[in-house]
Amino acid sequence: MNVSVSSGSDFLSKAYFEELEALYKQIKMKNDRWYVFDGSSQIAATAVITRMISDLENDPDALINHESFNQYFIVFDKNIRKLDSITEQFHYFRNVLNSYGGAPKKLDEMIALAAEGKWKLFSSKYHMYNYKGMDGALNVKFISKDGRFEAVYNTGTGTLVSDPVNMGTYNYAPGSINPIKYLMHNRYDKIPWKKWGNTKEVSYQDINTFQSGHGSLRAKSNFKKVEEEIQLKKDTEL
Repeated sequence: MNVSVSSGSDFLSKAYFEELEALYKQIKMKNDRWYVFDGSSQIAATAVITRMISDLENDPDALINHESFNQYFIVFDKNIRKLDSITEQFHYFRNVLNSYGGAPKKLDEMIALAAEGKWKLFSSKYHMYNYKGMDGALNVKFISKDGRFEAVYNTGTGTLVSDPVNMGTYNYAPGSINPIKYLMHNRYDKIPWKKWGNTKEVSYQDINTFQSGHGSLRAKSNFKKVEEEIQLKKDTEL
Protein backbone atom coordinates (compact mmCIF):
# COMPACT_ATOMS: atom_id res chain seq x y z
CA MET A 1 0.00 0.00 0.00
CA ASN A 2 1.31 3.44 -0.90
CA VAL A 3 1.45 5.81 2.09
CA SER A 4 2.84 9.31 2.27
CA VAL A 5 4.01 9.28 5.88
CA SER A 6 7.62 10.46 6.14
CA SER A 7 10.24 7.91 7.22
CA GLY A 8 13.16 10.28 7.60
CA SER A 9 13.37 10.45 11.39
CA ASP A 10 16.09 8.75 13.40
CA PHE A 11 15.24 5.25 14.59
CA LEU A 12 13.90 5.32 18.19
CA SER A 13 13.64 9.11 18.32
CA LYS A 14 10.47 10.83 19.52
CA ALA A 15 9.70 11.71 15.91
CA TYR A 16 10.08 8.04 14.96
CA PHE A 17 7.28 6.96 17.28
CA GLU A 18 5.15 9.86 16.10
CA GLU A 19 5.66 8.60 12.54
CA LEU A 20 4.53 5.13 13.54
CA GLU A 21 1.37 6.55 15.06
CA ALA A 22 0.74 8.62 11.92
CA LEU A 23 1.36 5.55 9.75
CA TYR A 24 -1.18 3.56 11.74
CA LYS A 25 -3.84 6.27 11.56
CA GLN A 26 -3.36 6.88 7.84
CA ILE A 27 -3.57 3.23 6.82
CA LYS A 28 -6.54 2.61 9.11
CA MET A 29 -8.38 5.60 7.67
CA LYS A 30 -7.75 4.43 4.10
CA ASN A 31 -9.22 1.02 4.89
CA ASP A 32 -12.07 1.96 7.22
CA ARG A 33 -14.67 2.12 4.47
CA TRP A 34 -13.80 -1.37 3.21
CA TYR A 35 -13.82 -3.22 6.54
CA VAL A 36 -16.83 -3.34 8.85
CA PHE A 37 -15.38 -5.49 11.64
CA ASP A 38 -12.20 -3.57 12.46
CA GLY A 39 -10.10 -5.21 9.75
CA SER A 40 -8.60 -1.81 9.04
CA SER A 41 -7.00 -1.76 12.49
CA GLN A 42 -5.30 -5.07 11.80
CA ILE A 43 -3.98 -3.93 8.43
CA ALA A 44 -2.61 -0.75 10.01
CA ALA A 45 -1.08 -2.61 12.97
CA THR A 46 0.58 -5.10 10.61
CA ALA A 47 2.16 -2.23 8.68
CA VAL A 48 3.54 -0.70 11.88
CA ILE A 49 4.92 -4.03 13.12
CA THR A 50 6.53 -4.76 9.76
CA ARG A 51 8.17 -1.33 9.77
CA MET A 52 9.49 -1.80 13.32
CA ILE A 53 10.92 -5.22 12.51
CA SER A 54 12.69 -3.87 9.45
CA ASP A 55 14.10 -0.90 11.36
CA LEU A 56 15.46 -3.06 14.17
CA GLU A 57 16.97 -5.57 11.74
CA ASN A 58 18.71 -2.71 9.93
CA ASP A 59 20.19 -1.35 13.17
CA PRO A 60 20.09 -4.09 15.84
CA ASP A 61 22.52 -2.38 18.23
CA ALA A 62 20.57 0.88 18.38
CA LEU A 63 18.12 -0.47 20.95
CA ILE A 64 20.79 -1.46 23.49
CA ASN A 65 20.76 0.99 26.43
CA HIS A 66 18.71 3.47 24.42
CA GLU A 67 16.45 5.85 26.33
CA SER A 68 13.53 4.65 24.19
CA PHE A 69 14.24 0.98 24.91
CA ASN A 70 10.96 0.38 26.76
CA GLN A 71 8.96 2.47 24.31
CA TYR A 72 9.94 0.23 21.43
CA PHE A 73 8.52 -2.85 23.17
CA ILE A 74 5.42 -1.02 24.40
CA VAL A 75 4.51 0.13 20.88
CA PHE A 76 5.40 -3.21 19.30
CA ASP A 77 3.31 -5.23 21.77
CA LYS A 78 0.40 -2.79 21.53
CA ASN A 79 0.19 -3.34 17.79
CA ILE A 80 0.59 -7.11 18.08
CA ARG A 81 -2.42 -7.16 20.39
CA LYS A 82 -4.54 -5.43 17.76
CA LEU A 83 -4.32 -8.54 15.58
CA ASP A 84 -6.76 -11.44 15.72
CA SER A 85 -3.78 -13.78 15.38
CA ILE A 86 -0.10 -13.46 14.55
CA THR A 87 1.89 -14.67 11.58
CA GLU A 88 4.76 -17.14 11.64
CA GLN A 89 7.19 -14.27 11.02
CA PHE A 90 5.89 -12.29 13.98
CA HIS A 91 5.97 -15.40 16.17
CA TYR A 92 9.62 -16.20 15.49
CA PHE A 93 10.56 -12.55 15.91
CA ARG A 94 9.90 -13.08 19.63
CA ASN A 95 13.32 -14.71 19.79
CA VAL A 96 14.97 -11.56 18.48
CA LEU A 97 13.09 -9.45 21.00
CA ASN A 98 13.93 -11.79 23.87
CA SER A 99 17.64 -11.38 23.13
CA TYR A 100 17.37 -7.80 24.41
CA GLY A 101 16.21 -8.88 27.86
CA GLY A 102 19.66 -8.66 29.38
CA ALA A 103 19.58 -12.10 31.00
CA PRO A 104 23.07 -13.07 32.20
CA LYS A 105 24.79 -16.25 31.01
CA LYS A 106 25.31 -17.56 34.55
CA LEU A 107 22.60 -18.72 36.95
CA ASP A 108 24.38 -17.17 39.95
CA GLU A 109 24.09 -13.75 38.34
CA MET A 110 20.40 -14.28 37.61
CA ILE A 111 19.80 -15.29 41.23
CA ALA A 112 21.34 -11.98 42.27
CA LEU A 113 19.02 -10.09 39.90
CA ALA A 114 16.02 -12.03 41.24
CA ALA A 115 17.02 -11.09 44.79
CA GLU A 116 16.94 -7.45 43.68
CA GLY A 117 13.42 -7.89 42.28
CA LYS A 118 14.46 -7.37 38.65
CA TRP A 119 13.54 -10.93 37.65
CA LYS A 120 11.21 -13.51 39.19
CA LEU A 121 11.52 -17.29 39.50
CA PHE A 122 8.60 -18.84 37.63
CA SER A 123 7.16 -22.22 36.70
CA SER A 124 9.31 -23.98 34.10
CA LYS A 125 6.63 -26.51 33.16
CA TYR A 126 7.17 -26.13 29.41
CA HIS A 127 10.97 -25.91 29.62
CA MET A 128 11.93 -29.18 31.31
CA TYR A 129 12.53 -31.57 28.43
CA ASN A 130 15.50 -33.94 28.30
CA TYR A 131 17.19 -32.70 25.15
CA LYS A 132 20.61 -33.73 23.84
CA GLY A 133 21.83 -35.00 27.19
CA MET A 134 20.36 -32.19 29.27
CA ASP A 135 18.53 -33.16 32.46
CA GLY A 136 15.32 -31.17 32.05
CA ALA A 137 14.31 -31.68 35.68
CA LEU A 138 17.11 -29.28 36.61
CA ASN A 139 15.80 -26.43 34.45
CA VAL A 140 14.39 -23.32 36.11
CA LYS A 141 12.78 -20.31 34.45
CA PHE A 142 12.90 -16.63 35.28
CA ILE A 143 10.69 -13.85 33.94
CA SER A 144 11.63 -10.17 33.89
CA LYS A 145 9.81 -7.76 36.18
CA ASP A 146 7.63 -6.47 33.33
CA GLY A 147 6.76 -10.03 32.25
CA ARG A 148 8.16 -9.66 28.74
CA PHE A 149 11.46 -11.49 28.82
CA GLU A 150 12.21 -15.08 29.82
CA ALA A 151 15.40 -16.93 30.68
CA VAL A 152 15.86 -20.63 31.41
CA TYR A 153 18.82 -22.04 33.33
CA ASN A 154 20.02 -25.53 34.16
CA THR A 155 21.24 -25.85 37.73
CA GLY A 156 23.48 -28.75 36.73
CA THR A 157 25.52 -26.59 34.37
CA GLY A 158 24.77 -23.28 36.05
CA THR A 159 24.30 -21.65 32.66
CA LEU A 160 21.63 -20.20 30.39
CA VAL A 161 19.65 -22.72 28.31
CA SER A 162 19.26 -21.70 24.67
CA ASP A 163 18.30 -24.91 22.88
CA PRO A 164 15.18 -24.80 20.63
CA VAL A 165 13.22 -27.10 22.94
CA ASN A 166 13.68 -25.49 26.37
CA MET A 167 14.68 -21.90 25.54
CA GLY A 168 12.97 -18.90 27.08
CA THR A 169 10.95 -16.70 24.74
CA TYR A 170 9.50 -13.19 24.62
CA ASN A 171 5.90 -12.65 25.74
CA TYR A 172 3.76 -10.38 23.60
CA ALA A 173 1.08 -10.63 26.28
CA PRO A 174 2.48 -11.68 29.68
CA GLY A 175 0.37 -14.29 31.45
CA SER A 176 -1.73 -13.58 34.52
CA ILE A 177 -4.53 -15.01 36.63
CA ASN A 178 -6.57 -12.11 35.26
CA PRO A 179 -8.94 -13.81 32.76
CA ILE A 180 -8.46 -11.24 29.99
CA LYS A 181 -4.66 -11.25 30.29
CA TYR A 182 -4.69 -15.05 30.43
CA LEU A 183 -6.67 -15.23 27.19
CA MET A 184 -4.38 -12.72 25.49
CA HIS A 185 -1.29 -14.68 26.54
CA ASN A 186 -2.90 -17.80 25.14
CA ARG A 187 -3.73 -16.09 21.84
CA TYR A 188 -0.45 -14.31 21.14
CA ASP A 189 2.10 -16.56 22.84
CA LYS A 190 0.87 -20.09 23.60
CA ILE A 191 -1.26 -20.90 20.54
CA PRO A 192 1.47 -19.75 18.09
CA TRP A 193 4.02 -21.81 20.07
CA LYS A 194 1.84 -24.90 19.72
CA LYS A 195 1.53 -24.18 16.01
CA TRP A 196 5.17 -23.39 15.18
CA GLY A 197 7.33 -24.33 18.17
CA ASN A 198 10.09 -22.03 19.41
CA THR A 199 12.12 -22.13 16.19
CA LYS A 200 11.86 -23.68 12.74
CA GLU A 201 14.42 -26.24 13.85
CA VAL A 202 12.08 -28.20 16.16
CA SER A 203 8.28 -28.30 15.88
CA TYR A 204 5.90 -28.32 18.84
CA GLN A 205 4.99 -31.91 17.96
CA ASP A 206 8.67 -32.87 18.10
CA ILE A 207 9.11 -31.06 21.42
CA ASN A 208 6.46 -33.28 22.96
CA THR A 209 8.34 -36.43 21.97
CA PHE A 210 11.03 -35.63 24.54
CA GLN A 211 10.63 -36.80 28.12
CA SER A 212 9.87 -34.00 30.57
CA GLY A 213 11.08 -33.72 34.14
CA HIS A 214 8.10 -31.58 35.11
CA GLY A 215 6.35 -32.72 38.28
CA SER A 216 9.15 -35.03 39.39
CA LEU A 217 10.50 -34.94 42.93
CA ARG A 218 13.88 -33.87 41.58
CA ALA A 219 12.32 -30.97 39.73
CA LYS A 220 10.38 -29.82 42.79
CA SER A 221 13.46 -30.12 45.00
CA ASN A 222 15.54 -28.23 42.45
CA PHE A 223 13.02 -25.38 42.23
CA LYS A 224 12.88 -25.15 46.02
CA LYS A 225 16.66 -25.00 46.23
CA VAL A 226 16.87 -22.08 43.79
CA GLU A 227 14.02 -20.36 45.62
CA GLU A 228 15.97 -20.67 48.87
CA GLU A 229 19.15 -19.35 47.23
CA ILE A 230 17.26 -16.25 46.10
CA GLN A 231 15.88 -15.70 49.59
CA LEU A 232 19.33 -16.18 51.13
CA LYS A 233 20.73 -13.60 48.73
CA LYS A 234 17.98 -11.18 49.76
CA ASP A 235 18.69 -11.74 53.45
CA THR A 236 22.42 -11.17 53.10
CA GLU A 237 21.83 -7.88 51.30
CA LEU A 238 19.59 -6.44 54.02
